Amino acid sequence: MKVKHKPYGSYEEGLSGRLKDPAYAAGYLNAVLEDPEAEISTFLLAVADVARAHGMKVVAEKADLHRVGLHKMLRKKGNPEFRSILRILKAIHLGFAIQPKPLAMAA
Repeated sequence: MKVKHKPYGSYEEGLSGRLKDPAYAAGYLNAVLEDPEAEISTFLLAVADVARAHGMKVVAEKADLHRVGLHKMLRKKGNPEFRSILRILKAIHLGFAIQPKPLAMAA
């Protein structure tokens, strides 16, 4: 009997599965925030990746946002209010934490 091997899924499918884990998703979003070259649009796209992993409709419902509005605010040119970002993060079991950065050494 020949054993059929299940083909590997796409990178996006694998990423989506990993982004369902809050710890992985937090690391993913923090990596964007820590990148000095990243812009807010990069962060919004990363949040969209995590939201898609959880299901945009489900996230919109939990965040008390309209699904179409959620898609629009998480586009590259989206401009969501901070409170909307907080509601989205709460819906995907994440939140913001402010922490001090080391002061630059005087030259």
